[in-house]
Amino acid sequence: MNWPCFILARRKSERLAFKHFLMLGDMPMIEFVVKRCEFFGFKPFICVPKGDYDTFNERTSCLDIFEGDPDNVEARVIECAHHYRIKIFHALDADDPFFDPFAVLDSFNASQTNRLWRITPSYHSRAGSGRMGTTYNLTSPSGGDRNLLDALGTYPWPQRLTVDYPEDLCLVRMVAETLGGYMAPRTAVDELFVKNPDLHKINWFRNAEWKAHQDDERRARFREEVRQQAGD
Repeated sequence: MNWPCFILARRKSERLAFKHFLMLGDMPMIEFVVKRCEFFGFKPFICVPKGDYDTFNERTSCLDIFEGDPDNVEARVIECAHHYRIKIFHALDADDPFFDPFAVLDSFNASQTNRLWRITPSYHSRAGSGRMGTTYNLTSPSGGDRNLLDALGTYPWPQRLTVDYPEDLCLVRMVAETLGGYMAPRTAVDELFVKNPDLHKINWFRNAEWKAHQDDERRARFREEVRQQAGD
């Protein structure tokens, strides 16, 4: 069965401008992710904010491009599912060119077997998962959600390979060139980092910077909540 995968993208990106259209090998990154989906047996759909259709249509071979909610990503993917009349689907970030197809399959199976509404990746690793996206099961909207654990017993970390900064782009370009492009198994990607443990240092400071930013945002929200409660 060709499980549907919604590839989440937007024309504008704050940290790395127009990143989905930057070249990865001989194709734009958005096309790289589409080809990886197709190679591993998934049916790709590109899901973008309203107004972005033409930009993506010009740069990819994907026939199914949906424009939805301009601000809320989860609302957008659910609109996309309703549009195509799809009940169970997976949502992938378009800047995750080496997502793990077997983790996606495990996620699909878990959503059906346990009648869960949402399966998300675990973030126990030091840099976040970066191995898969999120599976939705709209036939079980009240079924709860669950984290899928990373293979931390096999590898010291599942390297986070989403592309947010120029250093990330250099890293995934090297991985693509070394391992054969969009066809590379995720196990080969992880083994590359195990055999070359300094590779992650190329973008490690960016990952640390991202985590610090997330922590700062959480602290700011907490202070605002305390201030509002004190005012009440």
